[in-house]
Amino acid sequence: MVRMIVLPIGIYTTSDRFLYLVELVAECEHINCGSIEKVWLPHTYQGRECGLKPHTYCTKCGLVKNLSSEKPRSIGYYMNILAEIKQEFKITKVQTRLISKELENADLEDDYAIDKHQQEELFVATVEKYINLPDWVVRKFL
Repeated sequence: MVRMIVLPIGIYTTSDRFLYLVELVAECEHINCGSIEKVWLPHTYQGRECGLKPHTYCTKCGLVKNLSSEKPRSIGYYMNILAEIKQEFKITKVQTRLISKELENADLEDDYAIDKHQQEELFVATVEKYINLPDWVVRKFL
């Protein structure tokens, strides 16, 4: 099953193309535009719009900085969840390695490219890709 994920730069599938596009954005060193040049954009919380807020953006790549209270979690958080899933279900070392490599390549900790809700969607889609588990089972561990 191909899942769609919404990022500030567009809608992409969880294929290798998606991960490649996230990698290109992750290479940017992100320089803030400053307080005068902020743009007013919709503010989201848990995937819902909550009105408008001034957002800063990167002058190099153009990505808008995430201002929500849902700050991205570290990749270690998701590796610990993967270890819990591995303890409860029969998962091979190869599957675990493939999932961890794909999550590392996605650069989950970038404030400009991804927020907590999008991290969770990416994690669930990646686990579903390599392990035959429904999404509600994976979300139970989050």
